[in-house]
Parts: sequence; C-alpha cells; structure tokens
Amino acid sequence: MARIQIFESARSEAGRSTQNRLQAMADIARAREQGADIEHFEFASDAPEFMRDPQVKTYIETVGADALPVILVDGKQALAGRYPTRAELARWGGASVIKLHPDSGNCCSGGNCG
Repeated sequence: MARIQIFESARSEAGRSTQNRLQAMADIARAREQGADIEHFEFASDAPEFMRDPQVKTYIETVGADALPVILVDGKQALAGRYPTRAELARWGGASVIKLHPDSGNCCSGGNCG
C-alpha cells in the first residue's frame, strides 16, 4: 500500500470550490477508514511540513501556494493543481479502498470510479 501525502491550501484555486473540497475530504476520510495511508497537510496550520519536503517547497516557490494541492505518492509527485479522484485514491491506496462509497451503489464497481 502506498503512502499518500496531500498538501493543500483552502485559499488555493482548487480550494475555492467548496463542493470539490468537501467531496475530496469525504473521499479521503473514507479511504482512511478503509486503511489507506494518507497524511493531509493544510498550508495555514502545517506550513513547516510544506518546507520540509523539497518537491513541495520547489512547487510552491515556482508555481505558488495558490496552485495547491500537491499530492505525493510514496514520496513522488503524483498530482498537482487538483484533488485526487476516488479512482486515484483507490489505485494508490490499494485494494482495501476500492469501495470508497458503498452506499452509492455505483462507485468503483468494476473499475468505474468517478
């Protein structure tokens, strides 16, 4: 199972869409419940973590904090500028997180995540 690190800022372009952020946070919480190894850092409260990782620090210095989130998977940048989809969380998190929303009846069944 991969280690997933999410570095985000509520004031970033991606963070400005409340619906996108709420959906992403729900998906991340569910993936954690299913056993995914996910660390979540928010720029306003966890700024030192952003400067500890050279990739994240370089990304912020180059593109700016408004371009967050950045997602690292096993220490390598896997995604930037948007939140991960359910399918991405399932792929990175391993088989144990395939059913992110069992109540929806249509998520990740047969690889059809949205």
